[in-house]
Order: sequence, then C-alpha cells, then structure tokens
Amino acid sequence: MESLGAKLRQLRKGQKLSLKQVAERVGCAPSYLSMVENDKVDPSISRLKKIAEGLGSTIIKLFDDNGAEEVVMRQAKRPRASFHRSKLFIEVLVPPGPERAMDARLAIVGPGGGSQGDYQHEGEEFGLILEGTLELSINGADYTLGQGDSFYFKSDTKHSFTNPGDRDCRILWVNHPPSW
Repeated sequence: MESLGAKLRQLRKGQKLSLKQVAERVGCAPSYLSMVENDKVDPSISRLKKIAEGLGSTIIKLFDDNGAEEVVMRQAKRPRASFHRSKLFIEVLVPPGPERAMDARLAIVGPGGGSQGDYQHEGEEFGLILEGTLELSINGADYTLGQGDSFYFKSDTKHSFTNPGDRDCRILWVNHPPSW
C-alpha cells in the first residue's frame, strides 16, 4: 500500500498544484507539507483533515485502494490507518464507492490521544462509545462520555476530541456526508 505522504503528493501533482499553493489553502508552511509528503512528519488528525480538504478530498479517500462498490466489508479486508502522533487507529466500516452518502469507522483512540486541535466541516456526526472514555469539545462546551454514551452534533461547529483515560477508547463514528 502506498504511503500517506505519497498519496498526498500524487493528489497534489494530479491537480497541478505547487506545495506553496496547497500550503496557502491549508494555512501552513510549504516545508511542512513537503515533510508530510516525504513521510518525515506525522500530521495531527486536525491538520491532516485540513490538508485533505485543501486538496478537495477526505481522509478516508486517501486510504481507499478499491474503487468498486461492495456490500460487505470483511473485517480482515477493511482499510486501516494509524496516526501515531494522534494515538489514533481507524478501521473503515463502510465499503468504498463514489455514491457513498456517509462514512462510518471504528476509531480507537489511545490514552492521551485525540484530534490535537479543533476542526470543522460540513455535515453531521454521530458516535457511540463502545468502551473507554472520550472528552468531546463542541464549540467550547466540554463533554465526558463513557461506555454506552452517544453523541450527535452538526459538524460545522468547531470540535475536537481526546482520550483522558488510561486505556483505549473505542468509538463507532459516523459522518454524513463523508468528510473524514
């Protein structure tokens, strides 16, 4: 599987954009983008989301190796992504395809991990805490959620998340439209 940095570089070059042009869209230095493209820097989730949006994409599309519509996602074949800096592991639960109206994923946030900053985008989000503890900040209001708790909010409000606990937090997370 192609590295995240290589996919970002391919997407940028496919649109005939310079590092400087994308950096201006994202609000970062061209040198930072270069380090991400060369897999020298592990961007936070909030930063990666901004980079993907600056390229007209989503994070999930960066990990989509299969363009065919599927009905079933076998656990062993789910696209997976690890974000070491954010202590986040993602398993994509919705089969890839151009007509998807939502994305769903299993998010595993390690102790102390999280989005490392606020972000926002169009749509709405739903989540169910399967185990562990999650601190969710929505437009400055903070919520602590535990196993069995759920959340829903409009994604155009600033939001962030972190795991304050000492064990992994597992979340079923759904976005409409696909934005992650």
